Amino acid sequence: MNNRMTNFLTARNSKWNLASGILVLLLLVLGCSRSGNTGTKTAEKPTPPGYVGVWTAADGSTVTLRNDGSGDYKSGGKTVSGAAVEIDETAKEIRFSFMGFDSGKYKIDQAPANNRMKLDGMEYRRTGGFDANDSTTDGVTTGGEIPTEDELRPLVGDTLQSFDEAVKQKEFGDFYSNISETWQNQTTAAALTEAFSPLFKQKTDFVPKDGAVFVFTPKPTIEKDNTLKVEVNYTTVLEKKAVFHLRYIKEAAGWKLLGIRLNP
Repeated sequence: MNNRMTNFLTARNSKWNLASGILVLLLLVLGCSRSGNTGTKTAEKPTPPGYVGVWTAADGSTVTLRNDGSGDYKSGGKTVSGAAVEIDETAKEIRFSFMGFDSGKYKIDQAPANNRMKLDGMEYRRTGGFDANDSTTDGVTTGGEIPTEDELRPLVGDTLQSFDEAVKQKEFGDFYSNISETWQNQTTAAALTEAFSPLFKQKTDFVPKDGAVFVFTPKPTIEKDNTLKVEVNYTTVLEKKAVFHLRYIKEAAGWKLLGIRLNP
């Protein structure tokens, strides 16, 4: 990949420690447990688009909702990861469960709007991922034509390099300084650091493997709100497939990151 796209730092080989191995094993066990007696994973109901993203409250509590119907939350001393999520807009509840057993729920006091929602009386702001319906585009230029793959590779490479460095440094200050002004107005560096903190203990490396290429599938699109939607996948140095969902917005300085989300 042109010397790993030349946008990435020299790969640092990571060794899984015992704790990471146990975590992976636990996730595999939980994933298999959800499949039921038939051995087939029960389909989860997709999350309504307006709820998808990483949400952070002023006290540091986080709620992560993925479009495949899974999610995580951290509140007080309790952390739940990889749970099935049910959003009942009639009952105004978000329910988390493992293997059919309840593992927590939130009362929806205010549904998502303008990257904010209120759960259990507390306001949460979207700090990771992106709002497919409510993107704020004041002060930006029209999206225009979709960049070619040759134009996308360095743009995406820079984004993923910055994200990889932030995860390894366990601090998103530099990453925050490179995102769009639109996103900066919606979050803080501290909020991003908190939102992505679950990655810090996983010994994850997002550097591409030698010879790996960025695969853009489905094809990038310009959305109705003039944002650029990009999904990219590639093989990392840890022989794992990384899939990122990225959203860019065109500002005076060019295409700037508006949201980033990893596949679970």
